[in-house]
Amino acid sequence: MKDHAMNRRSFLTGFAATGALAAAGAALTGCAPSTSSSDAKDGADGQQGSWRDKPAMPEKIDETVDVDIVVVGAGNGGLPAATTAAQEGAKVLVFEKGGAIAAAREAIGALNSNLAPDHHEDVPTLLNHANMMQSGDANMLLYKTWAEKSGEMIEWMEETLGPKGMLFPFEWHCPDDAHAYYPAMCYNPCLDEYNPEGPNYGAYMHLEVMADVFQNELGGEIRFLTPVRQLVQDDSGKVTGVIAVDNDGKVIQANASKGVIVCTGGYGANDEMLQDLCPGNTNWCALRDSNTETGDGIRMALWAGAELEAGGAAMIWNRAILPDGFEFDGSYTGGDIFLPGSQPFLHVNINGERFMNEDQCYPMSYAGGANQPGHYSWIVWDGNYWEDIVRFDTCGCSRLAPAPAGTAFNADVYDCEAITPEHLDEFWLNPRIENGSLKKCDTLEELADAMDFDAEKKATFLATVERYNELAEAGEDVDFGKPAYRLSDVSQAPFYAARIGGELLVTIHGVITNANSQPLRKDGSVIEGLYVCGNDQGGFYPHNYPSNFTGINAGRTATFGRIAAKHALGVE
Repeated sequence: MKDHAMNRRSFLTGFAATGALAAAGAALTGCAPSTSSSDAKDGADGQQGSWRDKPAMPEKIDETVDVDIVVVGAGNGGLPAATTAAQEGAKVLVFEKGGAIAAAREAIGALNSNLAPDHHEDVPTLLNHANMMQSGDANMLLYKTWAEKSGEMIEWMEETLGPKGMLFPFEWHCPDDAHAYYPAMCYNPCLDEYNPEGPNYGAYMHLEVMADVFQNELGGEIRFLTPVRQLVQDDSGKVTGVIAVDNDGKVIQANASKGVIVCTGGYGANDEMLQDLCPGNTNWCALRDSNTETGDGIRMALWAGAELEAGGAAMIWNRAILPDGFEFDGSYTGGDIFLPGSQPFLHVNINGERFMNEDQCYPMSYAGGANQPGHYSWIVWDGNYWEDIVRFDTCGCSRLAPAPAGTAFNADVYDCEAITPEHLDEFWLNPRIENGSLKKCDTLEELADAMDFDAEKKATFLATVERYNELAEAGEDVDFGKPAYRLSDVSQAPFYAARIGGELLVTIHGVITNANSQPLRKDGSVIEGLYVCGNDQGGFYPHNYPSNFTGINAGRTATFGRIAAKHALGVE
């Protein structure tokens, strides 16, 4: 296993700052590999017809397999579920639609673990904050279950993977702001070594190591390029297995005596489901990181009788830089990943007006721009941007400046290089200045012209900047209430501007389940034999994603995958 870090570095150096960067972003944000050609030929959702239509059972089965547990999806939820079950002595078969395991998320959210005994978060405070962020319609029983069991999950992960060289450094830094709420809950696994000053080439590796343990030490099996198409149910409605089809078209029935655990990642790559279930949330995205997440798990659960939660939400980043002449056409393409888009610099709309407190987490910032004319915003900053970024002190994957040593990764989440002013210029700014998507000018007047403002809008823009500079100098944003430490004047040449739209990561609402991850019918009864986890599972984010909980989605996915496996086997 000692060559993993070098392999990861070799992989990363294959991506330049431009060109293939969007592909790298998809690989590094917890998304599965690209769809196979056999899936693509069936259309956007991998099946013929409407996503709501349940297909007929196949007339011929080419292979029958009998196991204890079937896991659908080899990712952040599926592999912890499969490994947990195999450790309990179960015979486990994993079906994975892609050609490799889904890329690991770099941040795993877990509370009050013995791995970080000096950092204790009050669970009721977190629950109430989440409830407010979610407009009161998330399932707080699921949040409470994650909060109480995630610590045990990360301890189990360290116990399982630590002997293979995985380290679990803990990120606890947050800004010195009484009004900010950044709970200490983020673990960032690294292979073989952890360098708090960066880079960390062994990041993102824990699922690869877990797959090695699952297959080579525990005797588990993963069948790649083999999507599951249907669930098998008996006359009582209990799920007893699955129907899968491999890359050669062979139909496989896998019978699962203890249960089927579904973790397929939502439906971010299914255009039909996106338009049907959450168009308002996704229509103004210029990038999409979902590749194989075509809603297979959600559809199969619904066909089995489960209920889909009300709502319709996606996790959308405010970091798609838009080229000149860009128009949203429903293809979720045309933009380029731009990590500095998540910084709380001045935002203006296409009329040159400021319209929000820019100190918002990713999806809220995106939504603010999406609701403006043209459905995007301009982000504007000046030559003092490094000093501003350091003072902003943002957390999670938006961070662009070193945190106090040891408290967070000082590494770019897209290429794992240490973050410095030189790296920011070379990797993020200069390539986009060269291709014209990032404007750089010596005067604000020239910048306004580069932003294609007419005379009236130019005058509005210049007045907006003047007003914003006055607020920054006064140290109080009486217009929108932005905290003083995240105000940054725009007065020192050169000046910069970029159009920022949405980058669709994943969908985040799903099937209604109980705290054991068992899906429920409309009458509240449990569908026996079936478990749904991760982005296929509802309850956490019906309408929005609280991004200041760094790592929560990967953390809750792994936690409920482990819960599902243990419940299916009847173990504590």
